[in-house]
Amino acid sequence: MDADGMLSGLQTLQQLNRGLSSVRGDVNRIDAELNRLGEALQANRHAQAQGLKELAEIRLDELSRATFTGELEAADQRALALLEKRRQAYAQLEDDIAAATRALDELENERAAQQALVNERAQAVIDCEHRVQGELEEDAAYQAQLGETRRLDGIAAGAEDKARQAEADRQEKGRPYEENELFMYLWRRRYGTPEYEAGPLGRYLDRWVESLCNYDEYRVNYWTLTEIPRRLQSHAQAARRDAEAALDVLAALETARAEAAGLPALQAAHAQALDALDAIDDGIEQQEAAGDRLLEQRTAFAEARDDYMAQGLRALGDALGNKSLLELNDAAHETVSAQDNRLVREVAELRERHTDLEAELRDHRRLHEGKLARLQEVEKLRRRFKRRRFDDVRSGFGNEGLVTAMLGQFLNGLINSDELWRVFERHQRHRDVGAWPDFGSGGLGLPKSRKSQRSPWHFPRGRGGFGGRFRLPRIGGWRSRGGGGGFRTGGGF
Repeated sequence: MDADGMLSGLQTLQQLNRGLSSVRGDVNRIDAELNRLGEALQANRHAQAQGLKELAEIRLDELSRATFTGELEAADQRALALLEKRRQAYAQLEDDIAAATRALDELENERAAQQALVNERAQAVIDCEHRVQGELEEDAAYQAQLGETRRLDGIAAGAEDKARQAEADRQEKGRPYEENELFMYLWRRRYGTPEYEAGPLGRYLDRWVESLCNYDEYRVNYWTLTEIPRRLQSHAQAARRDAEAALDVLAALETARAEAAGLPALQAAHAQALDALDAIDDGIEQQEAAGDRLLEQRTAFAEARDDYMAQGLRALGDALGNKSLLELNDAAHETVSAQDNRLVREVAELRERHTDLEAELRDHRRLHEGKLARLQEVEKLRRRFKRRRFDDVRSGFGNEGLVTAMLGQFLNGLINSDELWRVFERHQRHRDVGAWPDFGSGGLGLPKSRKSQRSPWHFPRGRGGFGGRFRLPRIGGWRSRGGGGGFRTGGGF
């Protein structure tokens, strides 16, 4: 946590990365366990077949024994052949996953190196802005222009507030007039004004309507009610034009000083590094998608849902479910042969174990589905975090304890990504790193879309405009450039 009580964006991303690695490890462990259970299920069927073959050799004559054991042997051999093919396919899939994991690790390492370069160049921009802003705070001509711009901006803001209030009053107080259909009929016809035009009959009828709604008295009141907002709006627009003209002069002073200090070149270098970082992130997203597809294929193997396992289990299942073999098993119970009874007990125990393995496999499948969904959710949240540039050197999160706790709950599956994202957005702030994007012209003027065009200061925002700009801390007053409190003469909120 920083000295200003903020959890940095990079620290938060590192926690997300650790959580993602942990979830990936969980998925790999469950996959391995599922695969073990699937192979144990296959081995159990094979053991059942061997037990019944031995039982058939004891209980049946030569012709019957050849028929029954032949069926079992054929099914067992086919299952074993399929299992061998499955092992080869699974080994190839594991190799593909290992290669995809190595490629992803390489991209993550590349990103870490590029992120360090981005941070280095961002800090160079910050340091340059900080120096320029410090010089401007000592520049009398700039401060005079800043004071005048603030004065005009305050006038414009006050005029705009009055115009908005007058329009709200017009809408509220004008409603009774506008709900009177006779009054509005005459109003729209410009009755009682020089613009009114009508023939003799029309004038006669309009005079009659006038007598019904007392139009002449109400017309003046309604005209006044509608005219005041128009005049105030016109005044506000003129005041805003004056303020923006002064703001253009102020921004020009800042831009000239920033260009002399080499700030544009530093900002361009930072933007270039960011573009390279974005390209790496695109590669990571593509590699994650490819890795997820491989994991889904491995999931089918691990859960014994692949074609090899399905065919093998079906072949042995059909053979073991043969009615004659079941009758053979039942007949063995009626003998007193110790060898018969041993084989019957072994087959019965194998079948009971088979039922347990299937139940265990179902439980692990459910656990695996949850972990796989959690993996994809963490990946999605991390992509969203990076696209918003919350890992920028200027990004931080207030209420470090809450953010860390909520992040931990998300990684443990107690809350979903939308809940955590709302916490991120609510507590994300621009960190105090020396320079401020709302310095001077950056904190003045109404049209937000034009602030970045006027001001030379960098205001971090999401990739491609995603999510807008970082929120500035609101601490009940101006902040000093150095973060030590007090009045910051060159900026505002």
